[in-house]
Amino acid sequence: MPRLIHPRSFWILLLLGVALRSIALLQPLIDAHTLRQCQTAAATRSLIDQPGFPLTSAIPWLGNPDLRYIQEIPIYNYLAIGLHSITGNLDLSGKLTSILLWVISFFLLQSIWRRFLDPQPTFWANLLFISAPLSVFYGQAFMPEMLVQSLAFAFILATLRYSESSTLSRWSIVASLGLVALLVKLPEVSHLYLILGVLLFRREGLAALRRPRYLLAALLTVAALKGWSGYVDSINQISIPEWTSQPNLKAFLGPLSARFHPKPWINVALYLGAFVVTGPAALAAIAGLWTFLRRPQPRGFLGLWLLSIVAFYLIWFGIAGPSQSYYNLPTLAPLCALFGIGITTLLASKSLAPYPRTASISVYALLTLSIAPVLFYLFKPDRQILQAALWTRHHTRPGDLILFRANHRWDMVDYFANPVFAYYAQRLTVVRTPLTPSPVLQLGLDHAQFAILTLPPPPVDGWLGKLHRFRGAAIVRPEPPDWLEKARFHPASTEDGFAVYQR
Repeated sequence: MPRLIHPRSFWILLLLGVALRSIALLQPLIDAHTLRQCQTAAATRSLIDQPGFPLTSAIPWLGNPDLRYIQEIPIYNYLAIGLHSITGNLDLSGKLTSILLWVISFFLLQSIWRRFLDPQPTFWANLLFISAPLSVFYGQAFMPEMLVQSLAFAFILATLRYSESSTLSRWSIVASLGLVALLVKLPEVSHLYLILGVLLFRREGLAALRRPRYLLAALLTVAALKGWSGYVDSINQISIPEWTSQPNLKAFLGPLSARFHPKPWINVALYLGAFVVTGPAALAAIAGLWTFLRRPQPRGFLGLWLLSIVAFYLIWFGIAGPSQSYYNLPTLAPLCALFGIGITTLLASKSLAPYPRTASISVYALLTLSIAPVLFYLFKPDRQILQAALWTRHHTRPGDLILFRANHRWDMVDYFANPVFAYYAQRLTVVRTPLTPSPVLQLGLDHAQFAILTLPPPPVDGWLGKLHRFRGAAIVRPEPPDWLEKARFHPASTEDGFAVYQR
């Protein structure tokens, strides 16, 4: 560990960070981001069930066990499988994998801080890094985000080390880490190549464009990405063509006109203000940015990192930062650095400097009071879909096909790639939505033995309801049951939060 802050403070912060990420360790994957987590978990279970080391997984929402797909290169999945061989609990294994990867990223970050932050701002930056809601939630989620974060920090650190001593071995590490990170999740790390490019140009000028090591690395990276993309397309084109490279790229880039509309930028600001620099922390980060910009000779790397974040948002402006919270994780570390600089500046001001202990305790208290309700929102369990799935597992046969319709969450009403019910019911499932492909829907209508419908909740009122409507959250309206009658289903049972129909 770099001797940047007092070792005891470092270990206290690290242990506190692990403790925060363990608050829902035994909770099923039914929280604010149950869809994406269960996609990863279901894919991991499918990999466990297959011999060898496959790259493709069964699709749990299309009613056909023979259909395969790939969401990302399954490095994270196999790490979780390794822990699953010890714990025997898949949900727990995925969460522990993310926590361990978060710990690795925390260690890597200290070596990055050491290059441009002093000890006091580093302490405050670390405090926000361990407690920011986005960091806490995805630091334990069954998703590859912590693998991406670890690879991103490792790539940044390797890039900085290479700029300090440009040996071939150090360059090989940079190129290898960059390639793996791009293969795992390209939109979340591609902007970091701006940092690499600027540092290389500063050191070598235009001559860098002719160096064989850079040309070879670029050629191998492009070839590997192209080859992996082609393989993924060959699998997904058969089963889920919406997830092939061209539609994906178009969706992530978004239309050019979107960059000139205020609503997506407001969405980004809401994500950052709620989940990263929560509440008063945003004011400290703004103060830190102001302090950083006013320095006569600012330390250049932080400015370069912030510039890469601007590039990230300008490039990936579709289904990334403006529409999904976890795609704002690239901002976490640089905003924590600004927060650390800002808090240090505020504590050194004439009004607060005479009261260091009181001022520091006030910062802790404000941070705790602001993040607690956000964490409650993120970790709030969706018991309704879990109970429907568990009822189905206990009252149907393993070979039964289930037709499932989610009426209780706005983010599930129109999303047919919903694995949550199938993952916990452990039954072959067809998910009914207005966007479900017609052949798939017909398969469910013709051959399902049961139809499970979750019941709609009461309308969300107050500020949360207004926020949902601003973000485009659908108003949940139940379908009339005539489609069930036409398919010869009849009511079998009404449970707490869901209804059961049987053919």
